[in-house]
Amino acid sequence: MDSIIITGATSGIGFECALQMAQIAKNEQIIIPARNIRAGKDIIEKIKDKTGHKNLKCLELDLASLESIRKFSESFAKEKNNSISILINNAGVQNIGETQYTADGFEQTFGVNHLGSFALTMQLLPLMKNEAHITFTSSETHDPALKTPIEPPIYTSVQELAFSKETSEKPNIVGQRRYSTSKLCNIMTTYELQERLKKTNIRVNAYDPGMTPGTGLAKTYSPVMRFLWKNVFPVLTLLKSNIHTPAQAGRNLAKLAYSEKYKDLKGIYFSDGKVVKTSAESYNKIFQKDLWSGSLKLTKTLFIE
Repeated sequence: MDSIIITGATSGIGFECALQMAQIAKNEQIIIPARNIRAGKDIIEKIKDKTGHKNLKCLELDLASLESIRKFSESFAKEKNNSISILINNAGVQNIGETQYTADGFEQTFGVNHLGSFALTMQLLPLMKNEAHITFTSSETHDPALKTPIEPPIYTSVQELAFSKETSEKPNIVGQRRYSTSKLCNIMTTYELQERLKKTNIRVNAYDPGMTPGTGLAKTYSPVMRFLWKNVFPVLTLLKSNIHTPAQAGRNLAKLAYSEKYKDLKGIYFSDGKVVKTSAESYNKIFQKDLWSGSLKLTKTLFIE
C-alpha cells in the first residue's frame, strides 16, 4: 500500500486537502504529520467519521526542528507501507510580529516554510515511488507584478534569509516580506528539484491556493485584521477570482496531486485552476542554485535521486 503525506493537515487548507484525499484515494494510506499527536489523532477520527477511510495514521513532526524532521523520516522508513506516492508540503507560517526562530536558530518563516519542507523532501526522496508527485504550497504573493497587499519578496542569499539581521523597519513589513520570499523559495525549489529529477518519472509542482481567508495564517495579525480575516474577507470568495474558502483550496490541492487530469504536469505553478507563469525572479538560475546548495548545507541533507 502506498502512502500520501500531507503536512499542515491539522487545520485549514491541509485539513480540507486530507479530507478530499480520503474520499478519492481509497487504496492509499494517508499520513497526517502533527506537532501534537493527540491533535493529529483527533483529526484522523474526524476524517474517518466523514469519509470512512480506514488507513489513516498520525506521526509526530515539527518542521521548525531538523531533529524532528529526521525522526519523522526514520519512523516512516520503518513503516511496513513506506513507499510514497504523494508528498504535499503544505504547512506554513506567517509571522508579522517580532522575529522568532526555529529550534536550529533559523528565522522562523524561512525555517519552516522553506528549510523544513526542503529537509523533509530530501529525506523522503529515497522512499518515493518512480511516479510519485511532490507539491509545494506557494502563494501569489511571490510575484511583485501582481501587486498583492503583502510586501514583495527580496531574495538575497540562503545565509541572509536563514540568519536575519537587525533592521529598523516595522516588524509587520519585515514579516510580510519574509513570508513572500519564503513562497518564492518554494517555487524556485520546485523548478530546481524537477530539473534534477528529469531522468525519473517523479513530478514536482507548486500550488497557489489564492487568498484563503479563514485559515490560521492570520495568527500574528492585529485583533482588527484577525476579525476581518475570519468574518469579513470570506465574503470576497463570492465576488473575486483566486479567492477561495479553505475547502475549495484544499480540494484543488488534492486534485492537482492525485487527479488523472493533471498527471502529466511537471515543474509547473498551478494557480486558480490553471498553469501560469511565475515571477521573473523565480526563473533566475543563479538564485535557484544558491538556494539549492545553501539549503542542503543548512539542513545537513543529501540529494539522493
